[in-house]
Amino acid sequence: MKILFIISNLANGGAERVISTLCDEFSKMGDTCEILYFEQNSGYYEYKATLTHLPLYEKRGILNKLSKFWRINKAIKKSNSNAVISMLDQTNINVLISSFFAPKSVIISEHTDERELKSRFWRAMRRLLYARAKALVVLNEREKNYYNFSKNAKVIYNPLNADFLSPSAPANKENIVLCVGRLESVKNYEFYLKSLALIKNDLRKNWRFIIAGDGSQKERLLALNDELKVGAEFIGHAKNTKELYAKASILALPSKSECLPNVLIESIGFYCARISTPTAGASELITHAKDGIIASELEFAKALEELMSGERLRTSLAKNALRRLADFEPAKIAFKYKELILS
Repeated sequence: MKILFIISNLANGGAERVISTLCDEFSKMGDTCEILYFEQNSGYYEYKATLTHLPLYEKRGILNKLSKFWRINKAIKKSNSNAVISMLDQTNINVLISSFFAPKSVIISEHTDERELKSRFWRAMRRLLYARAKALVVLNEREKNYYNFSKNAKVIYNPLNADFLSPSAPANKENIVLCVGRLESVKNYEFYLKSLALIKNDLRKNWRFIIAGDGSQKERLLALNDELKVGAEFIGHAKNTKELYAKASILALPSKSECLPNVLIESIGFYCARISTPTAGASELITHAKDGIIASELEFAKALEELMSGERLRTSLAKNALRRLADFEPAKIAFKYKELILS
């Protein structure tokens, strides 16, 4: 069987990591994969697939915008694939328009909160066209309920890289609260820094607060960090997050919205006690007070303070979370996609 993945850009995002892992698993099953992409390939991930670049956006103008549907359609036919898996909202819409007379072979996949698509036009197109796809893959139950206009919506988690599947003994834990994510508004770091300022000084001075990531809010957050004197450490983009997870005792995620945050999954095998704001993704991955903490913005500082004060609580939450690792095994996730293709 040949499977064609379609995505706009091959950068370092979560959707690209999913494609890389799925291609690896499909190759083990004896299938072949091709990836059709429209913009750039950063080379961040390796793919066991044929890479085909279709430069849709190099030229501007109405004729180029209209011709892209014909060009995508032609590329799909040329691939001679048995199934098409499209990733992310605007690409999904473009692919469904391009394959308007043969949508039954197209599986579309969403990796972001539905509310992040702001344009009324694109939202209307999504509602109109998603019902034509063979199936829609989403990452949590809230998203599945929203897409009730799609005739076949399935929750399939992102596969976890094999490097994160084997639990590491928590021998070298330090008093570190770790955040990993882009320095953008949706990650809510301004709120997070203000929460840290509410924690008792005698407790806070014995902990390090590391934030790994870069983004447009960096200068603003650095200024706020200095103003509040909370001492958070901004270390920029981290190439090896495993080393950070191995040292951190707590993984904090203060986001405004998340679909299925990788950090809440990746940190499980490193015995990090997880705390998050109540996003749809956090609710999918954490059972409150059993294998992690879900706290509203009003409760976040107090809940984090309790975690920092309670080693027994951190240990209990981290050990209970290990039971979830099996849900993200790459072979299991690839099999679910294969079932969807063959259904």
